[in-house]
Amino acid sequence: MRILSETASCKLATPIKVKFDELTSREGYDPKKETANFGPLWRGGEWHLRDITNYMTTAAFLLLKHAAQNREHWLQRFYEIGKEAVRSRRPGELFALIIPNATHRPDVLSILDRAGVDIDMPLPFAAGRVQYPDNTAVIKMSQPYADFAKALLEVQHYPDLRDASGRPIAPYDVTAHTLSLLMGIEPVFVYQPFKYKMPPGRGYGGCTGGGPIERTIGLYKSHVAAIDEGWTNWVLEHGRPFQLLLHYSAIEDLEIHSGHLSANYNAIIIPDQPPRAILNGHRAGTMPPEYTGGLGEKGVKALREFVEEGGTLVCLNRASDFAIEQFKLPLRDVVAGLPRTDFYVPGSILRIELDTSNPIANGMPKESIAWAEDSPVFDLVRTGSGPGSPRGQPSGGNGSDRVDASTVHIIAWYPKDKDPLLSGWLLGGERIKGKAALVEVTMGKGRIILFGFRPQYRGQSLATYPLFFNAIAAK
Repeated sequence: MRILSETASCKLATPIKVKFDELTSREGYDPKKETANFGPLWRGGEWHLRDITNYMTTAAFLLLKHAAQNREHWLQRFYEIGKEAVRSRRPGELFALIIPNATHRPDVLSILDRAGVDIDMPLPFAAGRVQYPDNTAVIKMSQPYADFAKALLEVQHYPDLRDASGRPIAPYDVTAHTLSLLMGIEPVFVYQPFKYKMPPGRGYGGCTGGGPIERTIGLYKSHVAAIDEGWTNWVLEHGRPFQLLLHYSAIEDLEIHSGHLSANYNAIIIPDQPPRAILNGHRAGTMPPEYTGGLGEKGVKALREFVEEGGTLVCLNRASDFAIEQFKLPLRDVVAGLPRTDFYVPGSILRIELDTSNPIANGMPKESIAWAEDSPVFDLVRTGSGPGSPRGQPSGGNGSDRVDASTVHIIAWYPKDKDPLLSGWLLGGERIKGKAALVEVTMGKGRIILFGFRPQYRGQSLATYPLFFNAIAAK
């Protein structure tokens, strides 16, 4: 939910003088009359930039106070609105919006997608006795932001509002925002239910068309909401020009549990999230059963099979610790469990060095940056006693499914002879000198790529975009 508040009439920082008699009625209220929703009256005078900031500050703190005092009411109402949005449509209600030839106007889909609207790109289907081809978009109304799509695509009918003398009352802004007319598309409003099939791994994800879809990507979406999943989604859509080669969709626990992932995906991304949240999800009883449990043992097994059959599993930041633990990788997080007095990096930019001969570092300089926040730092551990085994201590366990250290390729590391800190705050920097920040581990025919940082941080860390897209796009 967003609440828009605006103030105006100051010429930048230049004060203006307004007489009480100069105040005029607008938008259904009279500024010269006090009402329950408008008061006390302003009697005119000088209007300064300070008045604007005071007004906005007062409004902001009153809003926060109101939200705090009425927390249960706000949460309950928000829940009810969400529940109403996702319910099944009743007979005669709008069932879905259809956008024919959608791939020819990706700008429209991109706007809706950025607003959180779920857009399906199904196989050819029939609706209302009309056959729709392969490049058709479907927006079902039983989703949280369908009304936003409807509001943008439908024609507006603004009421004929007049004052007592018959003069039109000026609107706050414009009265028409019909995106379909502005952008030359003709959406179809369908009121009868219809069915269609969605191929696994297929959905609108910002692919602009015109370029080859070389890789099909699954972006893991935990039922424990992860902020980084949203940012990763955004970067996959907007990370030009890289996204032109990618086709991606969300992949949830149930689909992963079903296995056979390599039939539908080339790569799967697990965004930054605590390992326990990824593995266990919501506890049973705290959510409906279908939203509990996380990946669990079944999901870990399916992901292992996916990698062994030739898939790429990309883990971002804390998700890398999940992979190390669950796949028994010959690595350890050297900063795990350290008190903040020994090691602390509260969202800082660190220096990394790169092996530019590795395809994942293609197009990168030999020295770059890493955005570190709750980030793991990797070191090899011993997994055997044969020649060439790396130095280190065993990480525990002796199962045959443990990955040998010879399969580990270090792509980025913190410099041995330089201060890792470039900007921000870092305590205990000596502990990470020479340690790995980006690692590739081969397993069977596939690989697991562990980022010890967030290469797509809030859509801002463009310097490390190539590492991210190379990791998911390289074959």
